[in-house]
This record gives sequence, C-alpha cells and structure tokens, in this order.
Amino acid sequence: MNVIAVDTGYSATKIYSEISGSRKTMIFPSVIGPAEFGEDFLGTTEDNFIAELSLYPGKVRNFGETAIRLNRGGEVTADRDMFTKHYNPALTLAGIARFMGEKQVPAPDMLVVGLPVNFYSTQKQLLIDKLTGTHEVKLYKINGKVADTVKLKLDNILALPQGYGSYLSYALDRDGNKIADRIVPAAVIDGGEKTIDIVAADGRYINTYSKSIPSSLDAVYHDLQREIDARYDDYLERSTIESFIRSHTPYITPTGESVDLEEMRKQVLEKHLPEIINRIQMTVRAMRPQKVLVAGGSGDMLYDGIKAVFPSAEKVESMIFSNAVGYYRYGLLRQGNDDA
Repeated sequence: MNVIAVDTGYSATKIYSEISGSRKTMIFPSVIGPAEFGEDFLGTTEDNFIAELSLYPGKVRNFGETAIRLNRGGEVTADRDMFTKHYNPALTLAGIARFMGEKQVPAPDMLVVGLPVNFYSTQKQLLIDKLTGTHEVKLYKINGKVADTVKLKLDNILALPQGYGSYLSYALDRDGNKIADRIVPAAVIDGGEKTIDIVAADGRYINTYSKSIPSSLDAVYHDLQREIDARYDDYLERSTIESFIRSHTPYITPTGESVDLEEMRKQVLEKHLPEIINRIQMTVRAMRPQKVLVAGGSGDMLYDGIKAVFPSAEKVESMIFSNAVGYYRYGLLRQGNDDA
C-alpha cells in the first residue's frame, strides 16, 4: 500500500512518503489567494502552484509560494476554526495533487493527516468526512490553461494530533515497527510559528494533558512594530511584516535602507524567550515525562532553553518533517495491525 502523510500547519504544509525506500518530501507555505490569469509575456520558467478543487468548484486559487509571489504574501486566516475546516482540506488536496505529479508518486491507498491539538477531538471526523471520496484537482498554468488533471479516491484516512506525529517518528522505526525502549511517557514540544503544541504520549495520545499554547509571537510582533517605528519612522502591519518574511524579501525603509525583518524578528524573540520557556515548563512538568522531545521550526530556536530546564530533552529526527514522518510510520503500523 502507498501511504502519504500530510502535516498541515498554520505556517507550512509538509508532505511525506517513501517509495522503494526512497524518501519523498514537499513543503510549501500554508497560504492561498485568488488566481488571476494573464499572458506570460516574459515567458517565466517559475513553477506555479495554481489549482481548482472539485471540493470547491469554480474557485481557482494560488497556493503556497505562488500565492506569496502573486497575492502579496498570500492570504491566511487568524480564525483557527476556519483554518481547520476550510484551509486544511484545501491545502491537503492541492498538495497531494502537486506531490503526485512532481514526485511521480501514485495516489495514496492510505492518507494520514494531522489536526491541531485543540481541535483534534472536535474536528477529526469533520476533516475525515471532507477528505473522504473521489476528488478531482485541476492544476493550471499562469495563462489559465490546464497543465494537469489529477483524480484520486480517498477512502482510507487516519487523523492524528499534531505533535503526536513527532512522538511516533521517535517511537517507530522506518518499517513502522515499535521500538520497545522508546514506548515511555513522553512530552513533545512542537514549536510552530503561531502556536506551540505540547503533547503527552506513551503509546497513547492523552488529551487531558496535551494542549496548545500561544507562541508569544503576538508580543514579539508588537515589539517589532515599535522598533521599526522607532528606527525607521515607519509603521508596518503584522500581515505586511509576515509577507516580507515569508517571501524572503528585504524591507526597504523610507530612507532606502534594506532590512532583513526575519533576522530582526529573531533578535526581538530572544527577549521573550524566558517567558516562553517558563510557560512550556509549567505545562510539561505536570505531565511528568521520562523523555522530552522537541520538534518544529521554532522548536529548534527554543531548544537550548528547553534543554536547560529538561536535561532529557532531545531533538526528534528531521524536526520540520517529524510530524509527517511519524504519520507515515503510523500508516505502515496500521496496515499490519488494525488495533494499533
């Protein structure tokens, strides 16, 4: 069976599979935007990610990097419920279609997806129902011509909490077999751009202790806005700052100076680290874990501070893709054992 794992996070969507022992990965920003077609007079060779989903007929949208380039950084939603209900399935289906074409991967016999900890119990069945069935995804060229039409039928779908996938990437080997000495009470700190998911696991997902906490980036952005105003006499909306960072485009000040806002954000984040680490510490200590696992992009930035308070802390394999890797391995486990 072909298993495809999709980890749709608020900041990025990660897709993972293995074919004949070869790892296949894809990552793109979790943003979309309306597509407007036109003549490509300059004959650009850039790959475009433009798709129409049968789940949302008549809506042709830019996804990922294309939305960032053509929709001023792309559109996101601050409404977590809206993201889970609409953005997640759209990004998942469009991503699978792109993944199949670019990586020459067949349609999945089993799809394993993730949901934020806070929405897992309430939205799990809704997401599965939305993804189940026959789907058609049209992939477009920039001039409006259809580049490819991908048809797939999804009828074997598993959903797991985000963060728990990182535990599974630690507790299962590449063939989906359990590693006995790693089935221990663990806390996973999965650091994203907007939230930090903290998951309690020991072979089970324990919702009582697992939670998602703000990454404190709201305070970071407020400070960043004030610093930009003080240094350059300019005010930037948070969405504008995020679009510069996502597109890796330097911000040009009113005086013509080029500024790397991503680096500036990192410097401001350093000031907030003690507060963030304290919040993580309070949540994790209540779990009484034997092992603390750290994953995610911002998890890497927080690792030294976490290691200082939890000596057992360890980075999981492939921090950015650890959730998706764990989902994939769980899919292999479930193929051989329906009770896993």
